[in-house]
Amino acid sequence: MKKFFALLACAALCVCACDKKNDPDNGGKNNGGDANYDAPIVLDGNFEDWAAIEDKVQVVRCAESTSKKDLKQAKVYADKYYVYVYVEFDLSDYDGLSGVSDAHLHFYINGDNDTSTGGYKGAFDQGETPCIDVMTEGDVIAGGAVCEYYDPTVFTWEGPANYMDWSDDYWVEAETTGFVEGKGTAKAWEFKITRELYPVGKLAKEFTMGIDLLVNGWDATGALPNAEADETNTAGEAPLLLVKLNK
Repeated sequence: MKKFFALLACAALCVCACDKKNDPDNGGKNNGGDANYDAPIVLDGNFEDWAAIEDKVQVVRCAESTSKKDLKQAKVYADKYYVYVYVEFDLSDYDGLSGVSDAHLHFYINGDNDTSTGGYKGAFDQGETPCIDVMTEGDVIAGGAVCEYYDPTVFTWEGPANYMDWSDDYWVEAETTGFVEGKGTAKAWEFKITRELYPVGKLAKEFTMGIDLLVNGWDATGALPNAEADETNTAGEAPLLLVKLNK
């Protein structure tokens, strides 16, 4: 009898997991998409489902000698409805969560994959053509505790094209909700970017993106992609990641 109830419980768990993945709102017919869409990742702060798409993700790892090391690695999987991102932290310099009061995470997105639009260099090597169109800003840790979810403010670049520096005047808050969602732990988070909610035109099939983490302040302490530091690139900056579409 105990074995019978255990099997029933297992079946119930499987049904719940499948329901989450096959939710029609996840790019299915209610979103004007494929009614049979099977979401590869469920945003629940458990990361086991990433193993099933391991051969399809882009992986970016922190370079050993770069100056901003608090992001350990990132994994990106993009399909026609969503972009899923896994981000792993390295908080060893702060004795783990115990030494962190707040951690702010940004996504920087060049959504049209055009270097002649957008601006702001950030912690990335963008040459003479900084081209970020959209930035999200939200907490993953606040008040020394892991946040329940990532619910960022979304900003669009309204300044001169290819302007290098930060300017509060050029970042304008967008009226959008749900564009980027996330859930995680003190060690890692997973995120979902919804293509159809991109606030500036249409998110290109392939676009460029960067991520940074700001621990205990408002200066980037982690950035991906990054590169090994050398005499000409003392900070270890790297170009934005080209996010590729899985067809």
